[in-house]
Amino acid sequence: MIEAPISIGVDLIYIPRVQRLCELYGNRFYEKIFTDEEIAYAQAKKLSYLHLASAFAVKEAFYKALGGYSPFRFKEISLVRTNKGPIVKLSGRAKEAFEERGGKKIHLSLSHDFQYTIAVVVITKF
Repeated sequence: MIEAPISIGVDLIYIPRVQRLCELYGNRFYEKIFTDEEIAYAQAKKLSYLHLASAFAVKEAFYKALGGYSPFRFKEISLVRTNKGPIVKLSGRAKEAFEERGGKKIHLSLSHDFQYTIAVVVITKF
């Protein structure tokens, strides 16, 4: 059976912009946007800003997939890296909004080059 998407969200992030925001706002930016797991993962990597930018792109793409409807905080959307690939984990009001829209599954694709990262989120009802 082909899964019909409910919606699709795409976001492209300029990695140096995220680096600048992190340097400018420090912990206030980290704590407002990222989960503890996302921060720990990024800080353990050589290119930490790339990983933070990817997480930020996922959050923005999910927001767009819900049609710009945001009764939630970005910390309620988490990029989790598994052995099978990256997944989106939801909590709180983000999870509720997803379920209210009829969402059952989130498909995620990430890509990056030296200065940009992109996330594509597809929400399906199966």
